[in-house]
Amino acid sequence: MKRTATFIEADELAKLVRDPKRVSGRDYIVIDARDTDFVGGHIPGADNVPAHDLHWRIGGLIDKYQGTPLVVFHCAQSQVRGPKSARRYLDAIQERLETAPQDSPLHNQEVKILRGGFNTWHARYARSEPDLIEGFDQELWDMHDRDM
Repeated sequence: MKRTATFIEADELAKLVRDPKRVSGRDYIVIDARDTDFVGGHIPGADNVPAHDLHWRIGGLIDKYQGTPLVVFHCAQSQVRGPKSARRYLDAIQERLETAPQDSPLHNQEVKILRGGFNTWHARYARSEPDLIEGFDQELWDMHDRDM
């Protein structure tokens, strides 16, 4: 049975990020598929794996996060890079599960896509809840907004 990624809303992910009992990399991981735009700010604890690098890094990602019950992918808008990365990750998991033991945690790993991507996250939290954005660089966002 082919697995598919579902969407997660920003407020649901924000609750996870803020929950002191949840740890990024153990209870969930956010995979940011953006490239150079990652440097202007990102979700706390996110692992930056640009979509164009995923092919080379996918085996290591699965090894690193196989015990993590939730993997959330996103890009700027979660329209291309994030969803494509989530599909590739799920395909690689499916391939690995063909030879994995029945008790492999990969059988139960959920893969989701952040609806609206980082642009929605930024719009919702940059000014009102800046703790939800690591490495925020207002200058880069001002240049981004001028270019739009």
